[in-house]
Amino acid sequence: MDGPAAALALDLGGTQVRAAVVRADGSRGPVARRRTPVEDGAGAIVAACIATLREALAGDQAAAGAVAAIAISAPGPVDPFAGLIVDPPNLGPTFHDVPIVALVEDALYLPAVLDRDTQVAALGEGRFGAAAGCRDYLYLTVSTGIGGAAVIDGRLLRGPDGTAGELGHLLVDRDGPPCGCGVAGHLEAFASGSAIARAARQAVERGESPHLAVLVRDRGAAFGARDVAAAEEGGDPVAARLMADARDAFAVACVTLADVFNPSLIVVGGGLAAGQGERLLGPARAAVAQRAFRRAAARARVVPAALGDDVGLVGGLVLVEERRVAGDGPPTAAR
Repeated sequence: MDGPAAALALDLGGTQVRAAVVRADGSRGPVARRRTPVEDGAGAIVAACIATLREALAGDQAAAGAVAAIAISAPGPVDPFAGLIVDPPNLGPTFHDVPIVALVEDALYLPAVLDRDTQVAALGEGRFGAAAGCRDYLYLTVSTGIGGAAVIDGRLLRGPDGTAGELGHLLVDRDGPPCGCGVAGHLEAFASGSAIARAARQAVERGESPHLAVLVRDRGAAFGARDVAAAEEGGDPVAARLMADARDAFAVACVTLADVFNPSLIVVGGGLAAGQGERLLGPARAAVAQRAFRRAAARARVVPAALGDDVGLVGGLVLVEERRVAGDGPPTAAR
């Protein structure tokens, strides 16, 4: 089946809602954006999504008539088959089992499809980005949290409940710090931006770093992993230790991923990964080469993502095609 001429893509995040019309070649129209009103509850967040979609559609009249469907990228967990955003930790306490697909369809009179943001990103990188032409690859995003997705023989791995691919919850140390999910020692508990910032605050409470203490005081609630990374660049030994621990945990996880999935590529995106660059990817490559099974290590390459902030929008076009949304008919999703 030919792909859609265009899709209207929505990228719902914990801080920002973004939307744009994406054409068949992966190019996009102007991006409409709003702050995500987490403090105002689920209804306000849905209203912001709908308003942002309408603004994006109105801002690209040349392509509006070619839009086949709406693609929604959202933080997990989601139920892509039922069109529900289930229980995302960063969208506030009232955002549970929200039927985002039905609400958006009713408001814009277009069929809609939904998937987890990392799944959509993997589709985008596979069609238009770093994994173009590759049939077996993993996508990891290293940012405030850590998420992932797996593409096996050209197909996105979803699992029977649509929740497969939560690669940030790989166990790297059973005696490690607690993850946001409540289990100790997950990759996200070591190498995510929130974990790095939390570990730095704990070090300050123990009196280990006067330099970090000043940053925590001055930055307040805005203090984050970027500040810790900057302190490492400035020569702070505590910050250097924390960043090294995060990079080591990421490298250990990549070894496991290479052995378990035998991918051709491990594509790494996200704001923290982009800021670290080769400081993060280099040790991961070395660890895979030295510690993964010989055949898996010979194949797997750890590479940076290519699509940047647009990955959740561009991937939406591929999601629409993959879920076989055509014309004005209803979306179909086969389990």
